[in-house]
Amino acid sequence: MKNRIVAVFLSVLLLAAGSGVLTGNSVHAAPGVNIIVNGQALQLDGPQTYTSGTTPMLPLRETSEILKYKTTFIGATGQFKLNRFQETIEFRLGGKEILLNGKDRVAFTDSIELKQQRAYAPLSFFRAIGLVTSYDPAKAQVEIYSPEVAAGAVAGLLAAGNYTGLRERYFAVEAEQPSLPVIQQSWEGVSAPAGQYFGVKSTESRQHEGNMTITSVLSFSKSEALLTLELNTSGKIVKLSLAALQAAEVLANPSK
Repeated sequence: MKNRIVAVFLSVLLLAAGSGVLTGNSVHAAPGVNIIVNGQALQLDGPQTYTSGTTPMLPLRETSEILKYKTTFIGATGQFKLNRFQETIEFRLGGKEILLNGKDRVAFTDSIELKQQRAYAPLSFFRAIGLVTSYDPAKAQVEIYSPEVAAGAVAGLLAAGNYTGLRERYFAVEAEQPSLPVIQQSWEGVSAPAGQYFGVKSTESRQHEGNMTITSVLSFSKSEALLTLELNTSGKIVKLSLAALQAAEVLANPSK
């Protein structure tokens, strides 16, 4: 699945009767979940998120608006549709599957719910549409990142030489983390001949058997490099590779 753009996030959703555009309204919920989207904490005017069992439920309307989607709901069929440019996402109230662009079906756990006439989506829904997600129940905190933002954050830490921060912040806790010299040598081996690092040029992502793979082209003053991240269902890195476009050098594969 290609680039999914996300920025600051969240509000609520009132479903118009029948088919129509979605509008806001208030809801009383249990103490909500803190939301971090692309590194920014969201300030809400009251608890507008809740948990269903152990699953964080997030209001749908603002999410789709920030993603630049037009959101409609057909009351007779319980069907939602999100449209953005040439992209379409379709799903049903209570369903556990989304239809991407009329052809690709992607499953997600839990279901879209109505709470006081507002639609809420489980965190797994946002992962299903191509975002990097994580949830820390001890902190009651959800994090959501677009693939290109996640790749940019990792590349930025590499370029800044903050290898410790990269390893501690982004690698899976259960994995055998790569040594700092390995990370440093791998980055310098690619970046030294490539010149000054400019940023992420392009990003593509795909999901397979619960994991997400993010592949990004990094732009340097003299050449380009390929950064590949494999993330688990908790949004943590289990494999990271970095290579010049004409080479293949494994940076870290802590799962092996």
